[in-house]
Amino acid sequence: MSSEKIVIVGANHAGLAVARNLIDSGKEFEITMIDKSDDLGYLSCGTPLLLGNEVNSYRNFFYIKNDELRKQIAALHTKAQVKSIDFRNKKVIFRDKQGLQGVKYDKLVLATGASQVSLGISGSDLRGIYRIKNLNEALEVNQRLDLNNVKNVAIIGGGYIGIEVAEAIQKRGKHVTIYDANPYLMSAHYDEQFGHLVEERLREKGIDLCLAEEVQSYVGKAGKIAQIITDRGKYLTDMVILTMGFLPNTSLGRFHLELYTNGAYIVNEYQQTSDPDVYAVGDCSTSYSNILKELVVNFSVSDAMRGAYVAAKNIAGETISSNGTQTSNAVQVFGLNLFSTGITVTQAERYNIPCEYVDYETWQRPKFMLKNDRVKLRLVYHKQTHRLLGAQIATESDQAGTLHMLSLAIQKEVTIDELKVSDFFFYPYFNQPENFVIEATRKMKKESGGSVD
Repeated sequence: MSSEKIVIVGANHAGLAVARNLIDSGKEFEITMIDKSDDLGYLSCGTPLLLGNEVNSYRNFFYIKNDELRKQIAALHTKAQVKSIDFRNKKVIFRDKQGLQGVKYDKLVLATGASQVSLGISGSDLRGIYRIKNLNEALEVNQRLDLNNVKNVAIIGGGYIGIEVAEAIQKRGKHVTIYDANPYLMSAHYDEQFGHLVEERLREKGIDLCLAEEVQSYVGKAGKIAQIITDRGKYLTDMVILTMGFLPNTSLGRFHLELYTNGAYIVNEYQQTSDPDVYAVGDCSTSYSNILKELVVNFSVSDAMRGAYVAAKNIAGETISSNGTQTSNAVQVFGLNLFSTGITVTQAERYNIPCEYVDYETWQRPKFMLKNDRVKLRLVYHKQTHRLLGAQIATESDQAGTLHMLSLAIQKEVTIDELKVSDFFFYPYFNQPENFVIEATRKMKKESGGSVD
């Protein structure tokens, strides 16, 4: 009996994770991978470190080498453009340096990722405007930052990627301005109070902010970017870096597979699309929100890796399902750490979810500890059921473990009342006798920050 033929289109985080999990399954598969790039497994989260001159070599950002991958699978086609997919006859048509080719599949995995949203405004074709999702653009930006005539750098988009890039470039001695149409930063993951904490830290470090300001056009000089025009004014700039939102790359299957409102492939709990022999993973596919109880698109590496694991297990014959997502997030801003999971108060209002929230601030460790940090916490919970809906933390300490715990609590539909009497450890090097999460829940009755009906 011949091995089952698996074709994976896209060989970055999600696609590579599917291949790795299929190989680890112990079953025989004939795996073919196709990707338009030759830089496979590039960890783009390292780009800010590259731009900030905090790493010796970008080559450490790859977690697999092409030659190693070729030894593990049947075929790897790089710098190959998929032209079409014949879903009826289960065949992928692509072009590489050897010309037009076709490969048959029993199961197809689409891991085609997402592309950055284009503002579609005048001047977008000027030189000096960059997206840094791929390695080549990141290297070009890094090289240009060495030039003395690049003094003013504009970051379009005030999410966590834009903030990380802004900090990195500011460390290169450049004047950085962040532009965002929203009234405060990090609005996709944090409420206004936490966004203001980020703003304060950035301004302290000399980064300018143009918030609630919409970029309307770019003006060039000799074909290069020279000026940004917004609905409030004109600004000189020598470089523009686009870090705003993304849209799924789903052109290959949009006329055959069922799509979400933003064009992502709709998948079930097994990562199957509307065609049961076609799976989709990563940024091109949907996830299930455990808070909203509906489909969402979660552009995150962790979500992509989880979906890849689920897809591979089901392809290998082990039926498992995804547990959904809480869209957790963390970012560091000049030493200030922010963590979030679930929904914000603003998002609860948008989705008409009746909620209340409690804000609490304290010291991370007992006051006698010489090394200590303040911790600011917001817990968002359902007004009637008291089920935990979201959490936000701001501190200079590491609260990744707390974030994981709160994310799991949301997934398991834990209530604030259950958290009040939960068993958390105490050791003065790590926390106070009464954990700050528990303290927040016990004070919610009399110090609740407010409610949204």
